[in-house]
Amino acid sequence: MVLTLFVLQPSSPMERVMESLKTQKVYHPVIIALGHRGEVNEVFLAVEDNALPVPLGIVAAVERMMKMHFIANMQFAMECRHILHFLQRACMKLPDDLPLSRGAADLSLYIRSKKSKPTS
Repeated sequence: MVLTLFVLQPSSPMERVMESLKTQKVYHPVIIALGHRGEVNEVFLAVEDNALPVPLGIVAAVERMMKMHFIANMQFAMECRHILHFLQRACMKLPDDLPLSRGAADLSLYIRSKKSKPTS
């Protein structure tokens, strides 16, 4: 199974991680987080044979990954296209002609309704 985010032990050698991506035939950008669940020490954006460090954390890595797809006009990997498509439309406000899935559309409407309500 190909994922967009890998959370690995902090001691994982990056060469071994990149080799693993090659053997799994991962051809799309991937976020690699070194650490434990809830405690990430380092974040990388893996593109082709390069692991680019992202010092600002996972949110910045997701943003860079989305921008990379947009700038390079890449299609999202089938395994994660629904969540990435939702992030593109609802969070980054980058429109496209592909309709949102029913679940993503419902979530998008819910988020917009929360944003439009005045806070007390």
